[in-house]
Amino acid sequence: MRNTLNRTPGGNWLIVVAVAAALGAAAYGYSTTTAGQDGTGAVPTSASVAELTAATGRDPGNPALWKQLAQAHRRAGDRTAAISALVRAARLAPGDREINAALRDLADSRP
Repeated sequence: MRNTLNRTPGGNWLIVVAVAAALGAAAYGYSTTTAGQDGTGAVPTSASVAELTAATGRDPGNPALWKQLAQAHRRAGDRTAAISALVRAARLAPGDREINAALRDLADSRP
């Protein structure tokens, strides 16, 4: 197998940027092993509401974080906060079927 990185202009630069991004994500507590299917960085699924609230404060435009915050609120039994976080996620990613389905599920369920 040929090494194509040395033949691509900027190939080594891409590796440096990828490593720097991974280190930066780790410094902020993001886990690269639990990244979403869409490639977004995500915090561990076992993260607490406080950790996820802090993560949404650092990256308020990330719908995956808002979805995870909603799941954490739901696990904690706070249905109202879960709906609020899902509404924020749905505003950021209106076409996300998973977010919309979770929002419908919570809205349809009775406390």
